[in-house]
Amino acid sequence: MRNVIFDSHAVGYAAQSGMKLTVGDREVQSIFGSIKTVRRYVNELKARPVMLWDGKAKWRYELFPDYKAKRGKEPDPQVQHMRECFRDCREDIKRGLGMLGVPSLFAADFEADDLAGHLVRNNAKRQHQTYMVTGDHDWKQLINDYTTWVNHKDGRMVHGITFAEDTGYLTPEAFVQGKALVGDNSDEIPGVGRIGEKSAPEILAQYGSVSAFVRRIRDDVENGRKVPKAHRDFAMGEPSPKEPHMTRIEVFKRNVKLMNLLTGPKPTDVQVLYRNAMNLDAFHAFCEEFAFRSILEDFDNFTAPFIDYSAATQLRKSA
Repeated sequence: MRNVIFDSHAVGYAAQSGMKLTVGDREVQSIFGSIKTVRRYVNELKARPVMLWDGKAKWRYELFPDYKAKRGKEPDPQVQHMRECFRDCREDIKRGLGMLGVPSLFAADFEADDLAGHLVRNNAKRQHQTYMVTGDHDWKQLINDYTTWVNHKDGRMVHGITFAEDTGYLTPEAFVQGKALVGDNSDEIPGVGRIGEKSAPEILAQYGSVSAFVRRIRDDVENGRKVPKAHRDFAMGEPSPKEPHMTRIEVFKRNVKLMNLLTGPKPTDVQVLYRNAMNLDAFHAFCEEFAFRSILEDFDNFTAPFIDYSAATQLRKSA
C-alpha cells in the first residue's frame, strides 16, 4: 500500500505565499493552493493521502519551556498577515479536502511532526510505502527503506540511497545527533556551543555516534593527547555557554529528546476528521463558493485521482 502524508502547515503557508486570490475581502489562495498540491501528489504517486495538522506539543514545552518562544511573534507585518490569513482558512482547507475523501489528523498536544513519526513507524512495520510531502528537513530523519521525503514545492525526493548525499550524515540516527549538537534556531533550541553545521557532520562521520566521540575525547584528554578545545569542553562536561545551569552533554541529550521523532511519546487523543467523507457534489458547490473556476472548468479530470485512490482503497478492503 502506498501512503502520502502532508505537512499541512508547510503546504498551506507555501500556498498562502502564491498568487493572491480573494472572495470578497478574504484571501483564499491557501485553500486553492493546498487542494492543488494534494491533488498533484495523489495523482503522481498514486497513494492514499492524509493531512497532518499541528497542535501544541505540550511534552516539548514541559521538557524545554523556551521551545518556539518567538514563534508567532514576528514583527514583520507581512509575516503576521500571512499567518493570520492561513489561520482563517485552515478549517476550509480541511473541509474542502474532506469532500475529496482526504482525512485530516490532529492531536491538540502534539505536532504534525509527532503524527508523522508515528505513522511512518507503523507503516514501515507493515512494509507500506510512505511519501512525506513537506518543507521540514527534520522529517528526513524518518527516511527508511519504505519512506521517502518529498519537497512540497518542487517535488524533489530524498530516499534512503540519497540520504547521505543530501544531508551530509550517513544515517538518520547520525542526522538527529548532529542536529542536537548544532541546535535549531527556527525552534529556538540552542546547540551545545562551538560545534556547528560544518563540524557536526565531520564528528559523526569520524566517530559514528556522539557517545563514541565522547569516549575517544576523554581518553585523549586523560592520556595527554591534544584535542580541539570545543571537543574537550563538550566531552568533559563543561557548562553550556547559553544554558550555564546545564553541561553541554546535558544540552545534547535534551535536544535529542526534543528532536527525535521516533522516540517521543505516542500521540494521544488523535482526531481523524472527514474520514470516508467523499462528496463530489459538495466539493463542486465548495469550488463555486470560492470561485475556483479553473477547477470547475476541468472538474471531472481534477477529481479523477481522488476517485481512483478511493476506488483502490475500497477494493483492498473487500479483497
